[in-house]
Amino acid sequence: MPLSIGIAAFALGAALASVGWYLVIRGRYRVRAQRSQRQVMEVSELAGGLAHELRNPLSTMVLNLELLAEEFRNAHELDADTRRRGLTKIDAIRQQADRLQSIFDDFLRLIGPYKLQTTRVDMNEVVQRLIEFFGPQAVNAGIDVRTQFHPEPLLCELDVRLMEQALLNLLINAQEAMPNGGDLLISTSSADGRAVIEVTDTGIGIPAANRDKIFRPFFSTKPAGTGLGLSTTQRVITEHAGSIEVEAGPRAGAKFTIRLPLIQSPGAPE
Repeated sequence: MPLSIGIAAFALGAALASVGWYLVIRGRYRVRAQRSQRQVMEVSELAGGLAHELRNPLSTMVLNLELLAEEFRNAHELDADTRRRGLTKIDAIRQQADRLQSIFDDFLRLIGPYKLQTTRVDMNEVVQRLIEFFGPQAVNAGIDVRTQFHPEPLLCELDVRLMEQALLNLLINAQEAMPNGGDLLISTSSADGRAVIEVTDTGIGIPAANRDKIFRPFFSTKPAGTGLGLSTTQRVITEHAGSIEVEAGPRAGAKFTIRLPLIQSPGAPE
C-alpha cells in the first residue's frame, strides 16, 4: 500500500536522522568528567535542539498513524484481510515511533546537565521503598527478592528521585537477565566511609567480551533495548561522587556494587 510504505519510509528516515545526529554529537563532543561545565551545557543544548527538531515530526507521525488506523477500521469497502494487514503495518510503525521517542527521552536524561536536589536520607529507607515498589513486578516475573540491610542508618546526600531511577534500572536489568525467574539479593553495608549497595542476581551472566561495554551508551544485547539504562545509572552515581562496578560470570549471574559517600560514619554522633 503506497501510503503505509511512505509512512514507513518517513519513520526509517527519522530513525536514521537520529542516529546520524548522535554520531555527530559523539564525534564532536566527547564529554568527560574533567571537561568544563560550559562544554556540558553546549552538548545539552545541542541534544535539546535535536530532540525538539525530531519530536515534532514524530508526534505528527504518531497522530496520523492513529487517524489512518481509524480510517482502516471504518473502511468497509476493504476486505477483512486487507484491513488486517494494513493495521498490522501501522501498529508496527507506531511501535517503532514510540521506541524512537523513548530513546530520545533516555538520551536527554543521560547527556543533560544534572541539578541535583539533594536531601539527607538513609540509604536503607531508599532501597526499602524501591523494593516495595518493584515487588509486584518481581512476583509476576517469578523472582524471589531478598534483602540484607545494614543495621544502622546509612546517611547520604542524595537526589532521591534520580537515585531511585538509577537503582530501578539495576533491578529491571536483573529481571531481564532472569527470563525464567530466579533470586535477587539487594544488600546495604558500610565500608571506608561509604555506603555500599549490592544488587546480585542469578541470571544468565555477562560474557567476558561485554563486561567492559555494558555502561557504554547505546550498547545492548536485548533486541528491544536502548542501551541507555545502565549508562544513565552510572551517570547518576558519578554525579553523586560515587562509583559502580560489576562482577559477572558468562553464565552465572551478576553483581553490581555501588559506593556512595556517607555524611558520617554509622553510629557516629551528629
